[in-house]
Amino acid sequence: MTTKMLTILSVEDLQSNRDLVRRILESQGYQVIDAINGLEGIAKAIELKPDLILMDINLPDLDGFSVVTKIRGHPQLAKIPIIALTARQVSNDVERSAAIGCDSYLSKPFGVKQLVDEVQRFIGKQRQEDEITRREYYLREHSVTLVEELERKYGELGSVYAELNIMHERLQRLDQAKTDFISIASHELRTPLTMVHVYADMLRTHPKIAGDEALAEMMNGLRKGVDRLSSIINDMISMVRVELSTLDLAYTPLSLRAIILPVVKEITPAIRERNLTLEVDAPNTLPLVIGDEAQLHQVFARLISNAIKYTPDYGKIMISATVHQGDKITQDDQRPEGEKDQFLSTDKFVEVAVIDTGIGINKEDQANIFEKFVTLEDVNLHSSGKTNFRAGGPGLGLTIAKGIVEAHGGRIWVESQGYNPEKTPGSTFYVLLPAHESLTAS
Repeated sequence: MTTKMLTILSVEDLQSNRDLVRRILESQGYQVIDAINGLEGIAKAIELKPDLILMDINLPDLDGFSVVTKIRGHPQLAKIPIIALTARQVSNDVERSAAIGCDSYLSKPFGVKQLVDEVQRFIGKQRQEDEITRREYYLREHSVTLVEELERKYGELGSVYAELNIMHERLQRLDQAKTDFISIASHELRTPLTMVHVYADMLRTHPKIAGDEALAEMMNGLRKGVDRLSSIINDMISMVRVELSTLDLAYTPLSLRAIILPVVKEITPAIRERNLTLEVDAPNTLPLVIGDEAQLHQVFARLISNAIKYTPDYGKIMISATVHQGDKITQDDQRPEGEKDQFLSTDKFVEVAVIDTGIGINKEDQANIFEKFVTLEDVNLHSSGKTNFRAGGPGLGLTIAKGIVEAHGGRIWVESQGYNPEKTPGSTFYVLLPAHESLTAS
């Protein structure tokens, strides 16, 4: 005659703990069934009607006390012994576990002998129900109702979570499809655009066109249009490289002053055309940074062009570069505590600020301005030029700048009092780059 193997239901969310309990109890000849959360524990208890239940109190959905309350609410489960297991150090947990219907209580970590002895003490023996008052009966009944309501709410949350996951995956696919389209389209457009560029140059230098003022002006307009389209396509390719983290960076020690001044020289015609004032304060004594010269040139060209676009004629733009200690940067960081970079006092950084007296940026828009395709101006203005006042663009410049700065181990952000075209509160874009430990520009 064979002896029926006694079954133990182990309700525990941590894999390592489940494996440990299983090895100990299976070595004693018990069959162990696992449940990884409270809801699964309730379902398996109803289905299997085990000989004993080991109940972890700290579970990810319903806590162990709620699960025991629910189990004790089922008449067919009311007499199954339950041992509570927990690493909690709460003074009234022992009394509480007994009050809701647990037969014993073990604190983690427990010894092998302690667990085996406690299981042998209760398994296969139906628990004797305590005599309870009418008030206790109604309290238990109410507790079961509350647990059922929690189960229902948790089930609803699970459905919502599943729907959100589906939507998230769909958005990720759409975003990837958009990135793929931009990558393919931009590369495919480059070849015919190169041909247009070459033929436009050939036509512009042709004697019949060069000698005709009207035709020469038309060809210059064609060349400007081709250059603008080429710039947009290059932005698209740069954005894809930023997203895929495939920027080709050649790191060397660099002087930020030596990068900023050529950018200023390039942008001077637009400054004069708009009657703006531009000041640069970047001392020779700044520490060097380790970076890619062409990419950092691109960052500051985009930030200064952005300042020109959103500063009215006769306004002012200032570029300043200063050195900061790491602990001061952490202290002044306005982001939430969990998002702050934790720097040491020995860390050094060069901070470049591009300050304008422009129309400003709304507080709620400042967090999103570095996202791709975000533009705060009327999209109908997108073809109105790169440096005209409030001219638009594809909304990629700041996204690319952010990607380049972060690829250099730096940070970029904007501060502004708000958007006001009449009072022009201005904006300040900051770029923070780690300084080389031992090198200074001289």
